[in-house]
Amino acid sequence: MNPDSSFVDLRLNRQDGQNQESFWPSFTDIMTVIVMIFVIAMVVLLLRNIELVNQLRSTMEAERTAMELAKVTGEEKESLALKLFTAENDNSMLRMQLMQMEEQGLKQAGTIDLQHRDIVTLQAEKESLQLLRDQLNAENYTLNQRLTKSQAALAQQQQILTELQQTLRSTESQLIQFQAEIASTRAELKNLETDHAATQEQLRLLQQRYNTQTGDLLTSRVAERESGRQLSSLKSDFDRLKLKYDKLVRPARTPAGRYLVEVRYTKPADSVIVEYQTQDKEGYSPISQAKLESLLTDLKQKQASGLYIKVIFPENSGLTFTEAWSLTSHLHGQYDYYFQEGGNELVPVLPEARGE
Repeated sequence: MNPDSSFVDLRLNRQDGQNQESFWPSFTDIMTVIVMIFVIAMVVLLLRNIELVNQLRSTMEAERTAMELAKVTGEEKESLALKLFTAENDNSMLRMQLMQMEEQGLKQAGTIDLQHRDIVTLQAEKESLQLLRDQLNAENYTLNQRLTKSQAALAQQQQILTELQQTLRSTESQLIQFQAEIASTRAELKNLETDHAATQEQLRLLQQRYNTQTGDLLTSRVAERESGRQLSSLKSDFDRLKLKYDKLVRPARTPAGRYLVEVRYTKPADSVIVEYQTQDKEGYSPISQAKLESLLTDLKQKQASGLYIKVIFPENSGLTFTEAWSLTSHLHGQYDYYFQEGGNELVPVLPEARGE
C-alpha cells in the first residue's frame, strides 16, 4: 500500500509519465508469443495434414487393391460357379445313367430268374419223364414176358388139343370143354395184346414228348434240381399215374378174401404212437413198432391168403407227409399182399390212410 493508505496501481499502460516507455516492448512480446503459437499450430496442422494425406493415399491404394482383388475373386467365383454347374450337370447325367443301368440290371435279373425257373421246371419234368419212360419200359418188358408166356401156354394148349383130338375123338364133351378153354385163353391173349398195343402207343407218345422236351432243354444248359415241394408233387403225380396204370393191368387192391389188419399212427408230441386191430380182435391196442412188425411177420406166415394192411392217419395226427409216406411204404412193402404178389413196385395208398 502506499503511504497514503491506497493500493498500488499495477496496470502497465497507466497514463502516467512513468510507464509510457514500457508499452511497446510488452506488446511486441505478446504478438511474438501469438505468432509463435500460430506458427506451431500451423506446423502441427501441416504435419497432421501430411499424415492424413498419407493415410488417405494408403486407404485409396488399399481400396484399389481390394477392388482389384474383388474383381479377380468375382471372376474366379464366376468360373468356379460355372465349373460347379457343369459338374452338377455331369453328376445328374451320371446319376440318371446309373439309375438306368440299375433298372436294366433289375430287368436282366428278373429275366435270368424266370429263365432259371423255366430251366429248373423243364429239368424236373425231364427227370420225371425219364423215370416214367423207364417205368413204362419195365412194364412193357413185363407185358412182353407175359405175352410170351401166354403164347407159350396157347401153343401148349394147342398141342394138348391136337393130342386130345388124335387120342380122344370119341369124347365130344371133353373136346367142347377144351375148346372153351382155348377160346378163353385166346380172349385173354387178345386182351393182353390190346393192353400191350395201348401201352406201346402211350410209350410212343411219351417218347415223342420226351424228345420235344429234350430239344427245348438243349437250348438252355443250366441244370439244377427242383425244390422238395415240387419234387414231392411230381412224385405224387407219378405215383397216381402209376397206380392208375397198375389198375389197368391187374385187379384193384381189395380186402376181400384177405386178412385185415388196421394200423393207426398219431404223433401228439415228439414220439409216434402206434395202435392196431385185426379182423379177429376189434378195438385198437397200443403197440410198439418193433412188436407190430413181429406180429405182422407171424400173421404173414400163418395167413396163406395174404394180409391187407390198412394204415390210418386221423385228422391232426401230427405226422408230416414224408413221415406218413415212409411208414405206409414200409408196412405195405413188407407185409401187404398187393405189393408182395408179382413183384409190383410199391405205391402206398395214402388217400385211404388220410381218409379216417
